[in-house]
Amino acid sequence: MAHARRPLLAALLALPWPAAAQSTALGAALLQFERAIAWEAVSAEWRGIRPRWVQQAGRAEAAPDIAALLLTLETHIGWQAVDRRWANRRPGWVAVTRRATTQAQVARLLLDLEQATLWSAVDPSWRNTRPRWVANLLALAK
Repeated sequence: MAHARRPLLAALLALPWPAAAQSTALGAALLQFERAIAWEAVSAEWRGIRPRWVQQAGRAEAAPDIAALLLTLETHIGWQAVDRRWANRRPGWVAVTRRATTQAQVARLLLDLEQATLWSAVDPSWRNTRPRWVANLLALAK
């Protein structure tokens, strides 16, 4: 079953992140990426974990907390949903993610995971949403 789309979500995803909201912009970016991932691309366990995870991601402000949420998401993305080179890169990515302490680090880690995710694993609308999402994360990664 494809990930349910919400019309309001598409409008909200297109908005730029104001500078005053950067403390939560990273959590918003994580949520935005997760919402773009198709149900077929994640583990069966994700359905049960997701509601609490979404709640935590919506409140998370500290970079280490967002990094932990990112790691949880990545753990539930199936191998069929990522580039085959991810298997070699993943151990180092996991180690860095566990040690991440700044928003810039976590933004780069999120970009890495998104870049490793195959187009077939995300909703087709991600192609249009992605450029602004990437630009916003690159601004946070500075």
